[in-house]
Amino acid sequence: MHKDHGIWFRIKAYHLHSQVYVTLLMVAIFILSLIVYCIPSVRYHEVLSNLMLALFTSLLVTIFTTIADLYISYKNHRSDEYLEDMRQYGIANLHRDKKKALQTMLSDCDKTIWISGYRLILTRDLIPDIEAAIGRGAKVTAVICPPWNAAYDMVYGDSGKVMDNYFKVFHAIHRACIEHSFSVADFQVYFINKPIFSDTYRVDQNLITGPYMHNRDREFQRLMAKDFFSYDIVRQSSLYSAVNDEFATLCDEAEEVLDWTLMEEQYQRFEKEDWTEAQKRDEFRKMCKKRANT
Repeated sequence: MHKDHGIWFRIKAYHLHSQVYVTLLMVAIFILSLIVYCIPSVRYHEVLSNLMLALFTSLLVTIFTTIADLYISYKNHRSDEYLEDMRQYGIANLHRDKKKALQTMLSDCDKTIWISGYRLILTRDLIPDIEAAIGRGAKVTAVICPPWNAAYDMVYGDSGKVMDNYFKVFHAIHRACIEHSFSVADFQVYFINKPIFSDTYRVDQNLITGPYMHNRDREFQRLMAKDFFSYDIVRQSSLYSAVNDEFATLCDEAEEVLDWTLMEEQYQRFEKEDWTEAQKRDEFRKMCKKRANT
């Protein structure tokens, strides 16, 4: 990463110092010509006064133009260096609005959706977009650290009502599968008892991720991951491979998966019965089954 050097250091680094020297020379000539013009013998001479007036007027226009070009070149070089640094580390773009970025990616998704997380707040907001993508043929895989696990408690503690998100998100996925005659066996939801350090989604070949942080807000106690910057990752970069492999590792190490049959049965009860948050958590947990290979 570049250190925050002074302006002159950056000007030389961007090879713009020659333009600065030329600009300073023109400023010096302009000042000199203005001084000469102020000499009475010149100023009141019809030919010389007009000549000097034309000279320093044209110099003034050239100086302003040169300074403007220099400023634009300086700004462009700074942007280039910034983008080069991002690309070097495997970052394609930065996003302040993760939801909007994901909606754009999901708008033409037709192959793969990966979801990771804790509370599924953002994922619930994306239900219509995910359902539409499933309708185009996208398959969903999710890795979740659920509220009944110690790892979740370490990150969020008692963070209020989140179980509705679980019921709504996975019911929507199941419903979309049924509507489009897909096998739910192709849609896997893994539950893992270890902290997830980044909020990662994959939409076809696009990977977008960002950090989990411990800052608090009034509604959910811990800020949502979408409230921090997110970035999508350059394909064929080492960062892309690392994030891709991490998701696969979490899937491999998860001990439980969602039972889709029990999920739909429990959802019907969830809709009809007035459960407390603790009851929702306990009933949802019944839908999780041990993996055959663990």
